[in-house]
Amino acid sequence: MSAPIEHTSASRIQTISLMVLAVVAAMYSIYWLRPVLVPLVVALFVVSGVSPILKTLEKRLRVNRLTAGALTFLAGLAFLVAFGFSIWLSMVDLNRNATVYRERVQEIVQWGETNIREFGDLLEQQTEWLLPAELEDSDTLAETAAEPAPSSFPPPAPRVVPATGPHGRGEAGEFVDRFLRDGISVLSQTLITLVSTSVLVLIYVYFLLIGTPAVQATSPTIREIDHQIRAYLGLKTVISIFTGLAFGMALRLFGVPMALTFGVLAFLLNFVPNIGPMVASLLPIPLIVLHPDASWAWMVSAISVTCGIQAISGNIVEPKIMGDSSDLHPVTILVALMFWGMMWGVIGMFLATPITAALKILLQRIDATRPLADLMAGRLSSSAPADELRASE
Repeated sequence: MSAPIEHTSASRIQTISLMVLAVVAAMYSIYWLRPVLVPLVVALFVVSGVSPILKTLEKRLRVNRLTAGALTFLAGLAFLVAFGFSIWLSMVDLNRNATVYRERVQEIVQWGETNIREFGDLLEQQTEWLLPAELEDSDTLAETAAEPAPSSFPPPAPRVVPATGPHGRGEAGEFVDRFLRDGISVLSQTLITLVSTSVLVLIYVYFLLIGTPAVQATSPTIREIDHQIRAYLGLKTVISIFTGLAFGMALRLFGVPMALTFGVLAFLLNFVPNIGPMVASLLPIPLIVLHPDASWAWMVSAISVTCGIQAISGNIVEPKIMGDSSDLHPVTILVALMFWGMMWGVIGMFLATPITAALKILLQRIDATRPLADLMAGRLSSSAPADELRASE
């Protein structure tokens, strides 16, 4: 009687071990093949989102699939060129206004030093005022009695701190120069990487769009995944467009440099749940603070309006319109962001939600993994085990 039980237990341990090894091997393969998989997965999601547009073009303009795919490819290429041109204009603007930003940083540093010095003087005056006169007299007598003999060595010379003039470089100027130099370098590298990856994605998209009629999904699971991802991406794109427009226009009205670039970045970062809107709100703050004509009221107003746009979009508009389109618990989305960000970098964070939603649908179709899919959706119902126990009886 014990032999079959031991055999079953050993088989179960072996199965679990093989599953763990398979998961580890799959994770390593996903990480190692990221140069190939990332553009392909992005292209698959893009094709899923633009397929209805292609069908509309075919019906309205009465063009074949090849022409519709070419039009979509050119539209994506035009967006890529416009985005790259806006980044290039931003780099030129940063380089041109380097002197203005340097002087602004020096003003802020001098303002901080002045206020710290005044606060120190005020604190010293308050300490002297609070100190009792008797204690001062007793301290004076004690210091006089314990005063050592005069030393033959001269007193040390006071330390002179070189002041940074309005036209001197100083540490503030060097910091601004280093910040601008590193920022332009990072923007250039990001632009080159983005262009190379986007061109590869567009090539994948073009050939996938051309071959779409021959590979229509017949599996209910694939159709459900395609429908859910398409609904999620469609609603997310519309909300992101309006968020980016409002964000960029607000910065433009306040006269903040790089308003167009920050608007495009707000549009893109809105696809990263939770983290993206916060990053988009923080990006323009350095240029708001370093604006040469900035006042406290202006800075507070600009930061409040831009952060308010992101807060309204993420906490009011998006939940109202999208509802639960991804069918994922917020904790699941946060874990997916960290995991796919670790595996595929920033692009992985963009793809985290649709990939996890597709994985949940696949797990839900299998009886053995359906509880895991319910856990990812946040459905922790305790009635399922009871129903299974009742059915077995």
